[in-house]
Amino acid sequence: MYHPPIFFDPQFTLGVMVGWVLTLAGAGILLVAAIWYSAAGEWRRGIPAPIPFRALVGLGFACWLGGLLWQFVGYFGTRTVTW
Repeated sequence: MYHPPIFFDPQFTLGVMVGWVLTLAGAGILLVAAIWYSAAGEWRRGIPAPIPFRALVGLGFACWLGGLLWQFVGYFGTRTVTW
């Protein structure tokens, strides 16, 4: 299997792959929040969600979006993608 030399570049690893891992971590956090929401019965019926749940959703969304932006900046920073 051929692996392009870009994967051995430390700048590409830091600029793109770290963002990819952050995006996956954010998706995992959002999945945990979705399971929590499905398991909770009492506060889904009009009562506001608890603060830890809202913080978990906010953290997951911030990690997911931050990882996505990190990847975009990394791709353009390593000149893998250009306009």
